Amino acid sequence: MSSLCSARLARFKHRSPLRGFTLIELLVTVVVLSILLGLAVPAFRSFIQNDQQWTQQNNLVLALNAARSEAIKEDIVGGVSVCASTGAGAPPTCDTANWAQGWIVLPSVNPFGAGAPKPLQVVGALPAGTTLTEFAGNSTVTFLSNGALGALATPEATVRFRLCDSRGAAFARYLQVTLMGRVVASPTVGRDLTGAALTCP
Repeated sequence: MSSLCSARLARFKHRSPLRGFTLIELLVTVVVLSILLGLAVPAFRSFIQNDQQWTQQNNLVLALNAARSEAIKEDIVGGVSVCASTGAGAPPTCDTANWAQGWIVLPSVNPFGAGAPKPLQVVGALPAGTTLTEFAGNSTVTFLSNGALGALATPEATVRFRLCDSRGAAFARYLQVTLMGRVVASPTVGRDLTGAALTCP
């Protein structure tokens, strides 16, 4: 029994003492982590901005397509409009020329019966530092019952939108509505459908 205890005691004495990190090792770890964070944070911020901008563009595409679909489905003679709106009032109306303040989908007549038409969709203001402009300055886009574009305040061959954020023209997004009412977004950031570089206000 004593020999067994002696053997265990000997093994315990020969064990290496437990070591922690030295100050040098901790400093190296902190420096490496700082470098990695310095690289990751800007990339993550850019990812968030790209996702936010894509969502804003997609909201406009959905609103335009919803207006066209509603005009065709309900056969509304005066059509259905997408117009810049602050969303104020009850119900909200087309009360601004600045698309960055938001927009609404508004039928020319109430498809659900008597009374003034109410918005079918309301989209709020874009984040600070974001601009959304229509190239010819149109603040209302109307789709007729056949799906085509209605008369514009400033006649153009197409309605063209440009979405910019604080990063500038290289990250701008472009979409347009043809005379037949088709909504097309450019697949290339910073370029229109012809490949020409965009500019931001």
